[in-house]
Amino acid sequence: MNLTLDAYDLKHCGKMMMALNKQRESKEHTDFAIMVGDEKIPAHRNVLSAGSDYFRAMLSHENVESSSGVVVMKEVQYSSVKSCIDYIYTGHVSTADSEQLMHTAHMLQLQGLCDKIAISLEKELSSKSFYSTKMIASTFNCFNLVESCNKYALRNFQSIAAGDDFKHLDEEYVSFLLGSKVLNATEEVKCKALIIWSNFDVVTRTSTFVKLFENLDLAKISEKYQKFLLEKEPLVFDSARHHATLMNTSTGGSNVVAEDIDITNAAKPINAIAVFDMKSRSIHAFHPKTKTWTKLQGISADFVGKHFTAVALDDIIYVLLFDGTNYQLNYTDINATWVRLEDRRLTKNRVAAIAFEGSIYAFDDSCDTSKTVEKFDSSDGTWSHVADKPVEGCSTSIIAVGSFIYCIGGYNEGNLSNTVMFNPSDSTWTTLPPMTNARNRAAAVELDGKIYVIGGYTDEYLNMLECFDTVSETWTTVPCLNNSRGHFNACVIEEKIFAVERNRSKSTIEEFDFTVNSWVVVGTLGRKNIEKGASIILNVPL
Repeated sequence: MNLTLDAYDLKHCGKMMMALNKQRESKEHTDFAIMVGDEKIPAHRNVLSAGSDYFRAMLSHENVESSSGVVVMKEVQYSSVKSCIDYIYTGHVSTADSEQLMHTAHMLQLQGLCDKIAISLEKELSSKSFYSTKMIASTFNCFNLVESCNKYALRNFQSIAAGDDFKHLDEEYVSFLLGSKVLNATEEVKCKALIIWSNFDVVTRTSTFVKLFENLDLAKISEKYQKFLLEKEPLVFDSARHHATLMNTSTGGSNVVAEDIDITNAAKPINAIAVFDMKSRSIHAFHPKTKTWTKLQGISADFVGKHFTAVALDDIIYVLLFDGTNYQLNYTDINATWVRLEDRRLTKNRVAAIAFEGSIYAFDDSCDTSKTVEKFDSSDGTWSHVADKPVEGCSTSIIAVGSFIYCIGGYNEGNLSNTVMFNPSDSTWTTLPPMTNARNRAAAVELDGKIYVIGGYTDEYLNMLECFDTVSETWTTVPCLNNSRGHFNACVIEEKIFAVERNRSKSTIEEFDFTVNSWVVVGTLGRKNIEKGASIILNVPL
């Protein structure tokens, strides 16, 4: 009689496996043994056969192992084999060398354990573990883990390129990273990374350097670094072709000083959502991983009681008040104080803002006819006017992806569905396919090169989520199962989307669960009275 899983009492099954495992540990009724070197692991044939296709095949016919009751395993570690046998009996695995454990689990055909190891490696992905994790994923055909490594590398390129393992990546993978439209890196960082990688094996990699260097947008590289490449980088000045290309791009005169860049000065990983609490007059940071709060610096008296938006660029928080004034604070320095910056020249009322490639872009968001865009240069502290939006309106969703800034939806005597893209390198706008559903006051985030527009308002708050693929330039709609919302902030931390919302009915931080298209509460704002449009993401020590 074939029974489905529902026909079993899982609690009873668990007790049975627990009893069998205790028998194994006490060597009671064990009729098989795995030898690894001088170490012996006793077990039960039936359990091994039921838990592993490898042992099932071995024990299903007459051979030396089935006759003797002993199998000798070579080229494996005892600790990894023991962990695999533990897994067969308990479903759990103790900490072990991931590569060796994956090798052994793969050999014993324990797919469930392989999946668990892959999930664990994915959760622990970092710039230090990236290379080894990528090698494990490729070697053992862990397709989901390969994809996770690719996404991590695209989002954290600079920290990976700064590590020694980057030099050992193959040509195909480096070409994939540098050629991606969603690579999170400046042209300077891409250029420096390419040079580091090429110089590691300059004899065989020069031809690849030639191809990839020509695809860089040299106009986006600073004049100081351009001059360094022209004067002091052999890969460039030894190539008449590359030298001529840079000479045509460079606009700096003889007064420009050649200066290399330090790629090891990698951006810090984002790990917290910061809010401005007007009640305590201080900034508080929520850590989704630990579900804890950290209190940061105080809020300047100059903007207590006023409305504003905020953005973070490197270690600096920028606050843009809706009266045209602006302030900055180094949040990593506990002794730092707020510094007033140059006033905005044109966007003197409500603005939406975004940090992008070392600058702050402020979009007039004050009325139906809003279209003005200003840029703050963090290097010299000045504001300048850039090309106006081609679509007038307010309450627009703004997000940066790759080398472009996208403005989506909004309101102008009615709800808008427009999608327009700004290219800061040449100050041009491009019209893209519109959203399926017109709306305003929606939140927008970028995840894996795609834009997610969440919630918003028409004649009521919406519970839908639309996704724009920036490569295929197509929209898809994802109906959410709960929580209509608008006029709130959303952000991405460690490949997860979070929403920060404060209103009369709830004050929560929620995570979007893609498996069920629903929001899950992961934290509350308590009694905090936060500025709605000023939630930002930072790196904050626990």
